[in-house]
Amino acid sequence: MASSVVSLPCTFNISWRQKLGASTSLRLEISDRHFNASRNPINIMLFKLKRCLTIVRHDASKFPLLILIIFTFNKSNAQDSITVNYLLDKIETQQLKHNDYFIEGVFPSYINASRKFKTKKKDNTIFYNTLIAYVLKDNYDNFNHDEKIIVDSIIIRSQRASRYFKNKTRNTYNFWRTDTATRFHYSWWLPILNGNSALPDDMDDTVLGLLMNDENKDSAEALHQLMQAYTNKNPPLKTTYKVYKNDNAYSTWFGKKFPVVFDVSVMCNVLSFVQQNNLQWTKADTASLLHIIKTIQRNDIAKHPAFVSPYYANTSIILYHLARLMNIKPINELENIKPQLIQIANDRLQSTNNIFEKVMLSSVLIKWNQSPAQLTITANDFKAIEQNDLPFFIGNIPSYFNRSLKGKFIDLRLLMYNHYCPAWNDCLLLEYLLLNKQKSKT
Repeated sequence: MASSVVSLPCTFNISWRQKLGASTSLRLEISDRHFNASRNPINIMLFKLKRCLTIVRHDASKFPLLILIIFTFNKSNAQDSITVNYLLDKIETQQLKHNDYFIEGVFPSYINASRKFKTKKKDNTIFYNTLIAYVLKDNYDNFNHDEKIIVDSIIIRSQRASRYFKNKTRNTYNFWRTDTATRFHYSWWLPILNGNSALPDDMDDTVLGLLMNDENKDSAEALHQLMQAYTNKNPPLKTTYKVYKNDNAYSTWFGKKFPVVFDVSVMCNVLSFVQQNNLQWTKADTASLLHIIKTIQRNDIAKHPAFVSPYYANTSIILYHLARLMNIKPINELENIKPQLIQIANDRLQSTNNIFEKVMLSSVLIKWNQSPAQLTITANDFKAIEQNDLPFFIGNIPSYFNRSLKGKFIDLRLLMYNHYCPAWNDCLLLEYLLLNKQKSKT
């Protein structure tokens, strides 16, 4: 009798016994980790096999059978449930994709002028790496040992890729790569902006990039000091509503010749950076907090989200940023208006039919110690989440315009470019599963 055992410690174990002239007998020992080879390109599957397979005794003639079993088993298994393990595998798989366009380690993302997920126009950006790294680090203690190995690998690859997006002379980051000349990916007419079509570094990618790369306290303090020069220093500001024109809050951009643009979601990310690093609050930090509060009190985050958060442009996404900031440690001024925020979130959760938006809002409410109804995520829902038409981020050209022109373009959704990243959508679902799991334990 021939006996062979193939051990796949990160997926499942397969063993078979065969008598000469007899049929093969198989036994599958299934762990709770989904391999999902059926969804991966062959090269990704082979990479994972090389990493995971430990062959105790292997009859080489049975290797094709092993591959067939992996494909068949995982095709049915992945359709049955969505788990933390399955989502981590999906996220890592997308990061490991290689082609002539995407930088190694960058999560594939796409741009579409229409609000529709499509993969035709590819985009190299470090932005989604920083977002995914934030969620993975924030929930690190909720992963088991094997999952932490995958999480660490994802973060390390992201850190390596970030060097292509770092400023050559200072510790800031750009949405697009800085190692080569990169022009706006959107329109032919953009050079009219002061004759310069290069995108300046931005607050979002910079603060999230530093958090991803585990910069030390000295680096954080130096960056914080640099940021003080990029606020609304010459009011009245013409790119926002008149009620906000004199606010000395942070601009989204580091560019000296670029218009000052307010975005409450970006300001939430900046203040999250301040809170995470326990930095001393400055006048700009306080001004930004007061600006955020004013947009909430005036209900502009619900009525005019694209005006007060032009690069996120959705109430649920603004709430997501607020919940992430407030989850670090309490800020009294925001805690005082939390009931209003919870009400807005509940109203949106009841009114939307978008499963991706429901996932975000449910995570928001859990972070605010609420108990939203548990979502049942099926295999059919998964594709609707991963390839959802709701963009998390928008390249909003009208954000640079004066308020009257800006309003007209936003109303018509002109020159607004939707960015999509399936891996980030998977990560938001992963975060929801982790939060829901923790909630059920309390």
